[in-house]
Amino acid sequence: MPGCFPGVPAAVRGPVPKEIMKDQIDVAVRRSPKYSVFMGIGAVLGVILAGILAVFVDPEDMPMGYTVSKGMGLMLLVLGTAGLFLGGLFALILDWAGRKRAREYRVDAQIDMVDDPKEVARRRLAEARGEDPDAADAAADATDAPTDADDPDDGRADRGPAPDSTV
Repeated sequence: MPGCFPGVPAAVRGPVPKEIMKDQIDVAVRRSPKYSVFMGIGAVLGVILAGILAVFVDPEDMPMGYTVSKGMGLMLLVLGTAGLFLGGLFALILDWAGRKRAREYRVDAQIDMVDDPKEVARRRLAEARGEDPDAADAAADATDAPTDADDPDDGRADRGPAPDSTV
């Protein structure tokens, strides 16, 4: 299905020249379920089912040494865990079906070649102010690095004796 993306202008459909490929990427957009929500709902449904089943248990049919509350606790544990598992399985099936219905689009790419977070932040701030982010690089290169004599707090400056010094 290359070159045929719904919602993409005709100017970028078809074979794409190398210049455009550098600035655009193909992405797939799809819906994905939240697994925690499905698993939580499954666990709650398992607990509700355990409560409903506990209502229909006759205490006299319980074996010796077991009470209705012990049976209820066991059913809560088993059915809650089973509901948790089935909810997760249902979310996996929905996720798998959603991958088949994914739509592909060609979008503009923003490529940051700089890995330094401070440099990325500086460039974004400059862009937000409407300045050229590369202008600061040129200005920084034009100024000379400070010499040791320019830095008064370089550790070698004469500051006098320490407060509790005997010198």
